[in-house]
Amino acid sequence: VVPTIVLTGLIIYGLKTWDSTMNADTTNATVIEVYGKQFQWTARMAGEDNLLGKSNYRGVTSKNALGIDMEDENAADDKLAREVHLVVNQPVLLKFRSQDVIHSAFLPHFRVQMNCVPGLSTKFAFTPTQTTAEMKEQEGQDFEYILLCNKICGSAHYNMQMKFVVETQKEYDTWVATKITLKEKLLTQK
Repeated sequence: VVPTIVLTGLIIYGLKTWDSTMNADTTNATVIEVYGKQFQWTARMAGEDNLLGKSNYRGVTSKNALGIDMEDENAADDKLAREVHLVVNQPVLLKFRSQDVIHSAFLPHFRVQMNCVPGLSTKFAFTPTQTTAEMKEQEGQDFEYILLCNKICGSAHYNMQMKFVVETQKEYDTWVATKITLKEKLLTQK
């Protein structure tokens, strides 16, 4: 009877911890989608509305590699990037998708990991607490926050990396201003 009571208590505690971790309050979080395919990551940042446009793997084409539904008004202001910039002490919600195989998005310095499954969207939220510059002072000038694939997803799996930069709001605003929206990008491709 005692082991049953102890095990029940541990399970309930574990479920509450899991629920608070996976269902964190993300109302003020910056929304970013990370899209994996052999052997690269692509980031899609929500625009001014902080809402990502709809996407579907069936919409993947040579000009629309992420399958973004450009008929969705929320997609027009989204921006694509090959690296992710975050604001220090600001919550972020990362959403994950995969085009081809199961990838595992692993951010070792943030102590977070999530599987990216084709046809399924997964997510987690966290708040970065130290800028990249602060970490460089502590760990050395060659330090970088990095996103890795933690699954052996093919022969070039070790190349599947993406740089994350944590910075001040001013630095972030300067960087994001250099990125064009999907609507602008599509207009220049016509």
